[in-house]
Amino acid sequence: MTVPIVSVAVPRPLRRSFDYAVPPGMGTPAIGARVRVPFGGGEVVGVVTGHAARSEHANPKPVAAVLDEAPLFPADLMELAGWLADYYHHPLGEVYATLLPKAARRGAVFAPRWPRAWRLAATDGADAPLARAPRQRQALAALRELGAAAPEAELRALGIRASALVALERKGLATRSEARPTYHVRASPHALSDEQGAAAQALVGALGGHSVTALEGVTGSGKTEVYMRAIAQVLERGGQALVLVPEIALTPQAVARFRARFGAAAALHSQTSDRERFDVWMNCRQGLHRVLVGTRSAVFAPFADLRLIVVDEEHDDSFKQQEGLRYSARDVAVKRGQLLGVPVVLGSATPSLATLANVRRGRYRGLRLAERTGGAALPAFKVLDARGQRLRDGLADGLASALRRHLDAGNQALVFINRRGFAPVCLCGECGWQARCADCDARLTLHGAGRVAATAPRGVAADSGGAAA
Repeated sequence: MTVPIVSVAVPRPLRRSFDYAVPPGMGTPAIGARVRVPFGGGEVVGVVTGHAARSEHANPKPVAAVLDEAPLFPADLMELAGWLADYYHHPLGEVYATLLPKAARRGAVFAPRWPRAWRLAATDGADAPLARAPRQRQALAALRELGAAAPEAELRALGIRASALVALERKGLATRSEARPTYHVRASPHALSDEQGAAAQALVGALGGHSVTALEGVTGSGKTEVYMRAIAQVLERGGQALVLVPEIALTPQAVARFRARFGAAAALHSQTSDRERFDVWMNCRQGLHRVLVGTRSAVFAPFADLRLIVVDEEHDDSFKQQEGLRYSARDVAVKRGQLLGVPVVLGSATPSLATLANVRRGRYRGLRLAERTGGAALPAFKVLDARGQRLRDGLADGLASALRRHLDAGNQALVFINRRGFAPVCLCGECGWQARCADCDARLTLHGAGRVAATAPRGVAADSGGAAA
């Protein structure tokens, strides 16, 4: 009797897969399913990458357990994993480990369940006696801002404690439920400008095939509204959409906007627990979550019918993973869109040079939103020449006068000071001479201890003694 053989990629820095025998009575695991197998002195969770009738080894070790009845990885993710291993020169087993949520890497078995969600009770709690309960006030304000039922994981990401939510429930100010998604497209409260309308029409027209569109829009030009118009069409056609954002801090805000528009949206980022990440991952795989908003690792989430990928602020360095499998989520999103045959949108007010180069070469289509919505004007910029002006605490007289005018008019002012050392530059106020490094083009910084002018590599501060650190 021939014993089935499976090839398994294990989470070790080894650039090969390993053969294991399927014991009699154990069903042959599908390609893309997880298995627990003996390796070294213990057991590891690996991913089945192939089947074979025989092994080159005389007595391959047996599979200890099959963890998934159906493949955990759809075909496109299996192909993407192979591309990642080849393109980034990383062991395939560790690539699969990167794609999986931590709970799945540890062998957790998915059991359908929904996390707790919280919403305001019938009363808005405006007059609630919470003067001596600041955490409950914070929780109440968060629920009021989010509007619809908010999963407890997202509230935790905002710093809201479960104990504060339970206290609000006891006072009749909040109610809990299961966070089951119910999607429905609401009409937009915003009228599109001509530029927005043309961009939205172009994105909708791209649905159904692969393309990459670079949407360049000045801050406040309404790029998110353009995304939403395209996502609305995806939902109406029964598909799913993935939206990548660079920072965890932006995820709750983005999810709240998408939930208000589409009734539901899922979040995937490192602030959610291991189990919650696995639940979101699997619910996307089964098609229950139709809009997913997440940071860079969300680009690896499996989908039942993904039809649109949006990378917001595509220029941001936060999309680059710097440890383990070092990848760019923007580039992976483009590759995944190619494998699935779906459009990818790269949005930014300041596109990366790589994106601009691809637009110029005709690889990407370029769209531009040059005007702010609602008639808002772009800010005015002015460079102040500080030569010949007196400096007080690092501020030139002209800058101090401008700040005073704004404050006297009842406005606000924000001042950024980029300082390292006692003074940021050694400058002659009469002729504009600056102290320069004798070995490079860097300007020297004055340090108070010993009155020493010194420079340091970019991003490295000088120590208190004045020497470069």
